[in-house]
Amino acid sequence: MSCLALLALACSKKSAKEVPVIAELSEFSLVDQDQRVFDRGSMRDGVWVTAFVFTHCRATCPRLTAQMKKLQGRVSDVSSARFLSVSVDPRNDTPDVTKAYMTKNGLDETNWRFVTGREEAIQRFVVDGFQVGFGRTRLSTELTHSNSFALVDEQARIRGYYSSDDEGIAELERDLRALATAAFKRGR
Repeated sequence: MSCLALLALACSKKSAKEVPVIAELSEFSLVDQDQRVFDRGSMRDGVWVTAFVFTHCRATCPRLTAQMKKLQGRVSDVSSARFLSVSVDPRNDTPDVTKAYMTKNGLDETNWRFVTGREEAIQRFVVDGFQVGFGRTRLSTELTHSNSFALVDEQARIRGYYSSDDEGIAELERDLRALATAAFKRGR
């Protein structure tokens, strides 16, 4: 992280009330890397940093995953911090494939879930739920998807979208800490 981003993070505290509610996720049911169900109720135990990726991506997905991994280390003092990778290629990303990807990339699964599901369920979750796009380009089979992170609170409400550059990650960390502090004060 650049010095400017660290300075901005240190100087700018934000309260949970200042982190807007953008939308609320409706009911969904997916499966994680350990073949456990991941649904709306699964989000009750934390504040979730979410990225939309696929395991065989060679462009932006490795960078997004690396940024999440770094953030996971920086917020290790936040017990309610959770991380969610959502596969936008459920045809290829089975639980076994996502599990192998997490192992290969040295991802700490303690508070990180990598979910997949039926194509229709992923489409609803990503496009209707998170209100971000993804799909295959017309002229090829390349997947296109959001390169931003989303922050979701313990009530499955989307609280923000963040770019994956240093400034976006600093803002994401600040908002995650604000939401986690508010949840802790409420007795969660």
